[in-house]
Amino acid sequence: MDARIGKVLDHIESHLSSKLALNDLAQISCMSPSYFHRVFKKETGRTPFEFIEEIKMRKAYTLLLSGTHKVHELTEIFGYSDYETFTRAFKKHYFIAPDDLKAIAQKIKTLLNIGPEGFIIKTFEVDTIEDIKEHIEGLVHNLKEDLKHKGYSDEDIKKAKVLSIMPKINSVPQDENTIKNKFIIAEDQKIWRTLLNSM
Repeated sequence: MDARIGKVLDHIESHLSSKLALNDLAQISCMSPSYFHRVFKKETGRTPFEFIEEIKMRKAYTLLLSGTHKVHELTEIFGYSDYETFTRAFKKHYFIAPDDLKAIAQKIKTLLNIGPEGFIIKTFEVDTIEDIKEHIEGLVHNLKEDLKHKGYSDEDIKKAKVLSIMPKINSVPQDENTIKNKFIIAEDQKIWRTLLNSM
């Protein structure tokens, strides 16, 4: 990687709560703004703005799963002007509001009695059953590879649980598996069989 871009990436990582203007980043790299933009995109595959938002969202996601921060605190940590702006950015990236992800994560930790690092939540939007099947197949493959890369054995992976989260239907009575009156959480054996059969 171009050392000048590496220097900018280090700066971005340590200044996520600051306004990171293109001109300022270009100045750090000792390039003109237009040339910096081209080189940055070539090196990272993203524009500077896309990269900044992506890394903010990934860090916010991790903090929400850990349960250590309230959503309004993340608004300040990552330099968003207000709660609504941060929420819109998060929903655009993960298809779920940060408050809802935090509530779901807390419910999973309570149900399974696990710590903040003991689970993964993946979100995606679907319109049809075929969309669900396509997303799950890709998710299973990527998740298995990611877990193996992190050092988990096949035996560890087989001990995993797969839970499905779906919007609450008005006719369904609220019970202990309803989250914030908006979502239902349930162990989904069909998805779990798909996961097992792919190994």
